Amino acid sequence: MRNFETARTIKFRQTALRPESERTISHIEEFGCSVVSVARTNYGLGWSYTIGIFDTCGKPEIITVGLPPETAHFALNEAAKLLRAGVDLTKGRHGQLVGEVDCEFRPLDQKWIAQLMDWAVWYYDGADFPVLQAVYPDLENRFPEDAQFDKAFEQPLMQPTAKMTRVENDSWASTDPTSSLFNWKFPDPPHTGVYLSETVHNGIEPVTYVSHDAEDGTWQLLGNSMSDGGGPVLSCFHHPIDRDPSLAELADLPLGWYAERAKVGELWVRKKHSSDEESG
Repeated sequence: MRNFETARTIKFRQTALRPESERTISHIEEFGCSVVSVARTNYGLGWSYTIGIFDTCGKPEIITVGLPPETAHFALNEAAKLLRAGVDLTKGRHGQLVGEVDCEFRPLDQKWIAQLMDWAVWYYDGADFPVLQAVYPDLENRFPEDAQFDKAFEQPLMQPTAKMTRVENDSWASTDPTSSLFNWKFPDPPHTGVYLSETVHNGIEPVTYVSHDAEDGTWQLLGNSMSDGGGPVLSCFHHPIDRDPSLAELADLPLGWYAERAKVGELWVRKKHSSDEESG
């Protein structure tokens, strides 16, 4: 059935479509939109978004971040029906979309479209289309900017006026293949505090010595001058990994072990700390 056939879908039908493209076009033609879900990674939140609403009825596409795919799929399809019925989702709050709580729909900053909605960018041949973010609250119906909001339900707020806080920066980095958060390998979270020598922190020396202390799990990342390089400087774990992705090779370094290399690009030599070293 092609209840929502448009000039754009007809144009796509005139080309050779891959199976996944064929499914997207078919869903748009039959239901008025297709929903894409991107799985969460080791650190980054997953997200889901619509394709085709703007093409078939001139209303904004919708995206939501952090919801389970099944929940997001239901919420986005129901929201699309409301838009098609003439409801202005940007006015007030809307229930019966995400469990027992309300949902708000806020305009998306254009910069997030190219970052998160590549399949929609393909469909529209660019990022020039409106999008609303479906923002959800915690179980007590408190939204992210409300006092006592449960941070277990944190999500990036992607409006043009929203500040780039840690949540937004982490969400952006987790979708950037050049960032360590895109495929975070360490068991410790990216914002764990680790100790660098001052020369490593300032970029004067590369990391050639890494220790994973047995007593408290602390990580130390030092250069050739070791502790004589100044410091220690406390840093978020992901900062030195962003500068030198080869450090991720030590993600499985056990507690009580250290690793050394002569220079960047050479193999790490792993050794277990002796009891004397561990005791100081």
